[in-house]
Formats: sequence, C-alpha cells, structure tokens
Amino acid sequence: MAGEWIKFEASTPDKTEVLAITVAMGWDDPDLTVGKLLRVWRWFDQQTIDGNAVGVTPALLDRLIGVSGLCEAMQSVGWLEVYDGGITLPNFERHNGKTAKNRALTAKRVANHKTNTSDNAKGNASNVNDALPREEKRREDIKALSGSPDISTSKDAKDVLEYLNLKTGRSYRPVPANIDLIIARLKDGVSLADCKSVVDAKTSQWGDDDKMREYLRPGTLFNRTKFEQYLGQLGESACPADDSSAEAHFARMGL
Repeated sequence: MAGEWIKFEASTPDKTEVLAITVAMGWDDPDLTVGKLLRVWRWFDQQTIDGNAVGVTPALLDRLIGVSGLCEAMQSVGWLEVYDGGITLPNFERHNGKTAKNRALTAKRVANHKTNTSDNAKGNASNVNDALPREEKRREDIKALSGSPDISTSKDAKDVLEYLNLKTGRSYRPVPANIDLIIARLKDGVSLADCKSVVDAKTSQWGDDDKMREYLRPGTLFNRTKFEQYLGQLGESACPADDSSAEAHFARMGL
C-alpha cells in the first residue's frame, strides 16, 4: 500500500472534470461524483504502489466502487487511463501516498513561514531600517571583506605585472592567479618601487640563464617567503625603479 493519506484539494468539487463526470453519469449532484472519486482514489492508494493496477479492468473497478460507467467517465476527462492488461491513475504521486503528503506539508510550512516573516516585518519598530535590497547588500558585504583590494592596490598590482612583462618579454595576464600574489605583497606594506626593484634584480640575475629564466614569473617572484628574501638581497641601496630608470637602477646595484 502507498499510505493512509490522500491529498484532496478544496477546489475539487468545482473542477470542470468533476462536472463533466457528473453529466456523463447522469447525476445532478457533483458531491455524489466527488464521493465516488474519493473511493476510487482511496482504492488506488491502498492497493497499488504507483497508481498502476495490473490485471484490473474498468468493469471490475466499477463493481468495487458500486457504480457502472464511472471508469469510462474518468477516462474521458483524463483522470484514468486504460491499457491492455490493466488501468492506471495519472499523476498518482501528486495526490497519493506519503510522498504527496510530505510535499503538501512542506508547502504549508513554507507558506506559514512567509506569513510569519511578513507579520514580523510589519511589527518592527519605526526606527528599524528596512533590509537592504539583495544586490545592494551583496555589494556592501563584498566591500566589507578585509581581503578585498581597493582600486589603487589593484591598479598598482597591474602596473607591476606590466613591468614584469616588459622586462621579461612575457605576456602574463592580470588574472587572479597572476595578480593576487602581487596584491598581497602590496597589502603587506611593500611599495610599488620595491616590487619593481625585485623584478629588476631577478631579471638581471636570471635573464641569461636558460634554467632560471622560467622562474621570472609572478608565482615565484611574489611568493611571500621568496619575495622577502629577494627584497632583503637588495640591501639598503635598493631604490624605486620605473621604466625610465631601469638602466640607472642596474648600475646602482652593480648589475
């Protein structure tokens, strides 16, 4: 058996299908039709698992329900299907069994929750601000994240990446995998000039070494531990580096 519960909609007695079945049966009272339909639905719920009654004929079900022609009338409105070897109740899972009951109860809980939420909102004191629209709140949350770089930091990081591309002939794109490490070093308090000085020093040191040249990349140069080592190797003589002063900077470093 599927269960001891049947979902019955309040609007069922007024549905056009019920009225059509009433006319087909020659009855004057739709309530009589509803009563017979409930007996049919109850039988399917108790005697089948999925609404498929193998080996049962419309005539046999009519006899069980106590009225002739009801199955034919239900079939005419699409509420019963007859096939060679049995009959089946369409959309059985929507109205019958434990699954249907769980769905109905869930829908009711959701509706009650929405009602309670609405009532609580109406009951808030006048000095309580309305909730931020979802998109605005999302922007505020993102802005509040301490790890989110500001515009200037992001711009400086892109500047460093472009400088690295210029010095190495590479074409690293400003995607998170390349830019985030630079942003992290800038947020650690490292200056834009120091970042470029490290690029200058390592380009000079590794640029002519086929094996070491591959390490002229953001993932190596701006790794937290490695970058601090490279920065420390510059010594007190390190000074701001830019595109126009690269040669002078190399000269000061003795490279």
